[in-house]
Amino acid sequence: MSETPNSNAYENYDLKAEAPEARAPGVRFAFEFQRQLDDFRKLDATANAAKLSSRRLGYAAIGLVLAALLIASSAPILYDLHVSKEMHVVLGYLSAALGIIGAIVAFIGMHGASPRRAWLRARLKTETMRIFHFHHIAARLPEIAAIKGDAARQAAYLAGRDTAYETLMNGPLANPDATLAAISTRTDTLDASYARELPLSGQEDLATADAVVAAWSKLRLDWQLGYCEAKLAKTSTGRRMSSRQTDNAFGFFGWLFVAVIIGLHVIGIAAEPLHLPRVWLEVFVIWTALIALASRALEDGLQPQREVERYEQYRASINVARQRLEVAQDLPARLEIMRSFERTSLEEMRIFMRTHANSRFML
Repeated sequence: MSETPNSNAYENYDLKAEAPEARAPGVRFAFEFQRQLDDFRKLDATANAAKLSSRRLGYAAIGLVLAALLIASSAPILYDLHVSKEMHVVLGYLSAALGIIGAIVAFIGMHGASPRRAWLRARLKTETMRIFHFHHIAARLPEIAAIKGDAARQAAYLAGRDTAYETLMNGPLANPDATLAAISTRTDTLDASYARELPLSGQEDLATADAVVAAWSKLRLDWQLGYCEAKLAKTSTGRRMSSRQTDNAFGFFGWLFVAVIIGLHVIGIAAEPLHLPRVWLEVFVIWTALIALASRALEDGLQPQREVERYEQYRASINVARQRLEVAQDLPARLEIMRSFERTSLEEMRIFMRTHANSRFML
């Protein structure tokens, strides 16, 4: 993999056109889109904040219900410790209250006005905007390569891009909830007609076309590949755990809980000869099972295994596109590879939305 211009794989340098290939005078205007970048930054900040709130609600919902179940299942130990009847009643009310609050928090996390929905709405917009940016370049490459320094034709291209952007924002993204519903139920797909693909006219400047392809490959394929590698890394990238690390952690704890339960059962066999308090062992087994169940609920909410599978498939698609682009002999072949990848990227974004629209933080 080639080096990315920015060492932080999570920085959106692709939309900022931070690559020497995209700064060439004949193509720079096509890769810089300040209005969209400003809109993206605002929505990206909204998405990140909403995602953090959504995850906190999910953790709280699972934690509250887990605490309720742990308290409720501790009755045999409380009797063994000769806890007063009044305390039993208090703990019973506490368990019920925690369970109810946890259920309410879980419902809030799934509601249409929840932070999760706000995160998905904002993320749908940001990733569709990213796809639009590069799909529009691929779709209009014949027009870009035919400008040949003509200021009037360049202005016409930029005006057309603005119009296409307006069509996107006032069309598929005007009602993100409806678009999310269509994607999550698979009854419809996101319309990409906002970037009508132009055929080659034969008037293109081949040097300019090659420069566009090189810049697109650097910003689109190399950056996306770097992002996938960060998500699939076995070690931490910055302050974030990768999807693979998260998936591995859940796998480790899953086997750990199984080992603990087996160990407690083995100890239980020797409980009577060793005069061990069997009631405590039985409660510990229940608590371990409950904690394992909570871990599974957390995994259902985060969906790390689905994330790993998605990024592995997307990485494979990127590598195939890069390899095909390297051996493509002419502009028509390279253009088709670019456009084909943008269709693949659109489907990858749909899968992401479906995965997290259907995820649940519930115990």
